[in-house]
Amino acid sequence: MRQLSSVVGAVDWSGQGRRLAGWLNPVVASPAAPLETFAALDALGPSLMPRTSRLQGISMGLSVLGARATTGVVERLTSTVVPAGAPLGRRLATRALIGAGGTALTLLPERDGERLWMASLRSTGRLLRAGAAGGAVHDLGRGVQERYPAQRAMRPLVVSAALSGGLVWWGVRRMRASEATVQHWPLPQTTTLPATLGTSLVVTAVGTGLTRAFVFTRGTMEAYFGPGPSKRVLARLVNAGLWAAGATAAYNAGVASVGRANEKVDPGYATPPANPLVSGSADSLLPFADLGQQGRRYVTDVVTPQLIQEVMGEEAVAQPIRAYVGFNSEPLYQTGRAELALAELDRAGAFDRSYLLLISPTGTGWVDQTLIEAAEFLTRGDIATCCIQYARYPSFLSIQKVALGRRQFRLLLWGVKQRLAGLPPEARPRVLVFGESMGAWTSSDVLMYQGIEGFDHYGIDRALWVGLPWLAKWSRSGMTRGSSTLVPHGTVEVFDHHDQLAALDADERARLRAVVVSHDNDPIAVFGPDLLVQRPAWLANGNGQRGRGVPEQMRWLPLVTFLQTGMDAMNAMLKVPGEFTSFGHDYRADMAGFVDDAYRLPRATAPQLAAIEQSLRTLELERAERIKAEHSRHAPPAPAQRSGGDPARGGVPLRSPRTRGARWIGRRGPNRSKAGSGA
Repeated sequence: MRQLSSVVGAVDWSGQGRRLAGWLNPVVASPAAPLETFAALDALGPSLMPRTSRLQGISMGLSVLGARATTGVVERLTSTVVPAGAPLGRRLATRALIGAGGTALTLLPERDGERLWMASLRSTGRLLRAGAAGGAVHDLGRGVQERYPAQRAMRPLVVSAALSGGLVWWGVRRMRASEATVQHWPLPQTTTLPATLGTSLVVTAVGTGLTRAFVFTRGTMEAYFGPGPSKRVLARLVNAGLWAAGATAAYNAGVASVGRANEKVDPGYATPPANPLVSGSADSLLPFADLGQQGRRYVTDVVTPQLIQEVMGEEAVAQPIRAYVGFNSEPLYQTGRAELALAELDRAGAFDRSYLLLISPTGTGWVDQTLIEAAEFLTRGDIATCCIQYARYPSFLSIQKVALGRRQFRLLLWGVKQRLAGLPPEARPRVLVFGESMGAWTSSDVLMYQGIEGFDHYGIDRALWVGLPWLAKWSRSGMTRGSSTLVPHGTVEVFDHHDQLAALDADERARLRAVVVSHDNDPIAVFGPDLLVQRPAWLANGNGQRGRGVPEQMRWLPLVTFLQTGMDAMNAMLKVPGEFTSFGHDYRADMAGFVDDAYRLPRATAPQLAAIEQSLRTLELERAERIKAEHSRHAPPAPAQRSGGDPARGGVPLRSPRTRGARWIGRRGPNRSKAGSGA
């Protein structure tokens, strides 16, 4: 006990308390501390979507790292003029000069359509000014501490605790104000400050650790290559290359792991369909196992003539056709998937239908069933739909696949045009195009350099693009807003909700060739790298100029708004089955109305439209149960299975929880080819 008491007594508790107080103090902890504190609080401000604690913490952590990097640049500029131990007056004067230079850059005039480099200069000025101001606050705080030193640790601890407590109180208030400002999900809010701060600390620690590791390996490389400017440059290039290779390998491994979900077999979607008019059936050219997870859902949930008659109150004209070419169906030549799709359409008699709907899916191969079911109801079944999968990953991991998706869709369009050229004009189906999110990107890019003339070139009657990303060429070029000679006035329009389209007169609707549905508060439709340095038009200054769902309190800041919108994009796709909303990236609430008016399908009465809306919700709830079912007997039958009475009559269910993947991968000889030919 005496030994323990002596050890405890030997500890310099006053010194430990001062160090703790310095670490907690948001002013004097480091030159970056004031700006980091400001960035962390600003990350709690309102944005387009509600955010969970995890995403809120990631946004805060990345904002703190950005503030730290900004301060690092300002500190390096300051140290080139005055040394670290220079008098306070000289350091403040230097920071004032840096801040003045930054302010001069911020005064550059802001114009619509300005070059990005001009916006970058202005944003650089804002960051320099903020970094200089934060450094000045730090220097003043240190100066006060040095002038009035504390004899004991109590005063620094009380001051630091008071400042930290005040910031926590301010952060809670800001978080609650943001939650009250931003429209809520159907899901409950779960954002708490402790969880947000914990996530932020983890992100900051990881970012700091990676930075220090990069600097360490760079020093190691420089020591290995030896002294000299040329060797130093070579060492840094090698170090950067090794880190880039490691990051690429980690990314590819993560993407491959995510992509394996495409092989998962849902028990509720394990039985091949009996309907010969859909892919994956016994008569189909495309094996059911090769369709992938999304493809199996696509062909299983086809609407039946019996359901059409029940919902529409009139007899169905025909049985809908659904063709789907999965990612695993890719042959070893470029046009393979498109040729398979055309052969499947020929086999099913799709060109005998009155409407042919060509769809480009999202990165995972997903297609909004609400759209297809609405089209099948409204056409009374006289429609064929076709979709070709080009990737297996979520859209934000499939950017590199956009070019492939664009090529496949162009080949499909051209092949359909060639098929229809052999039919009499009066016997040809109307060709319609649909794409949502990345599917809208890949399908619209096909027509980028031709505009509306491309519609006639490929034989497209009308197109409906939903949630078109900012990265799509039609968005970046302004063609969706009509700012191009390739888009005659009135042929392309952007709508936030269906009432805007319904308000057009008959002539205006007839003139439309492409309808773009983009919610004002859809972060995917506005998220792009320009947010890093340029204030977007959708964040115009107040006065009621902002769109629906864009908070008036939201403001643009370099880097911070980019991070906030990126986190919003992660949340924008959260949906509750059966609860259709017109919010963020959820377009189900208006989908049936847009399908009806954009494609100019056979008219439906108000009671019929109401019945369609109700049926779409019911079908989605049943689909969600089938997806979640742990066994096929617990899954509600799909419409085609209900009409037949026996849910397993279509064929032998897939027994494995996963399919084998693409059968063409890894073939090296006739023996391996035979071994891999089974589904």
